[in-house]
Amino acid sequence: MTNDFDARLAAILDAATQNICRTMAASITPAPKVVLPMPLQETLAKAVAPLFPVLERLDAMMPENWRGQHLDYRDMVRLMQEGVPLAWVPPADVIRQPLAADGASSRAKVIDDSRPQILASCREALVDVTDERLTAQRELLEECARAIENGMFSSGQALAANVWDTLMRGMAFANPEWLNRGRWSYRQIKRSVPSVEAEEDAAIGEFRRAAIFLPLAKTLEEFFPPGRAIHLQPARHRPRGGHRAVHRLQRLDRAHGRRQRPA
Repeated sequence: MTNDFDARLAAILDAATQNICRTMAASITPAPKVVLPMPLQETLAKAVAPLFPVLERLDAMMPENWRGQHLDYRDMVRLMQEGVPLAWVPPADVIRQPLAADGASSRAKVIDDSRPQILASCREALVDVTDERLTAQRELLEECARAIENGMFSSGQALAANVWDTLMRGMAFANPEWLNRGRWSYRQIKRSVPSVEAEEDAAIGEFRRAAIFLPLAKTLEEFFPPGRAIHLQPARHRPRGGHRAVHRLQRLDRAHGRRQRPA
């Protein structure tokens, strides 16, 4: 008896629910499609037309791998602040993958998996370096790419660090405001390079400059393991030149316990 009553009650409730749904559906009418009069459409088109050359000009001012890609610049700023370079390399389809990744470890895996595309884009960017003053650095970076392609990550990383160190020194002396009483230091460079925040409405020129330097802040961080310090400046008795940068890089990598991977 109880089962029969429950079945009838369920049927009545179901019928009532369907009736309510039909009543509500009948009372909701779709909004009519708004069609603007042709004169108004032409007026709006004329008003918007001058904006297109401006937008095209702004897009042309961006690095080549960003142009026409409609990338999320705010998320890109956050990614560059993590130390990932995005200006000119890598390709836009590679950029989108770490932007969509969930967490730093996922982003690192995406970068590792995209190594062939990243190296190819690095080679293409180096071809465009035609200034004779940068010939030596370009050739060294081409050697870095070859080393990484052959699995010699430590060699490529050490050589890249030497080129990077040379670049930092040159830029510091080319910008006196980056110096401290005529002397350069990584700490002073970190404080001086252009920067921008993701939430900041920066001018286009400010953003362009910052996009180049944002990843540098991460590479200029100092690391001191518990109980002992790492001396970032090499000792006086060590030979001058690139050997010191290589030694310093290797000590930092061992202290971090990081796996060697291509920059």
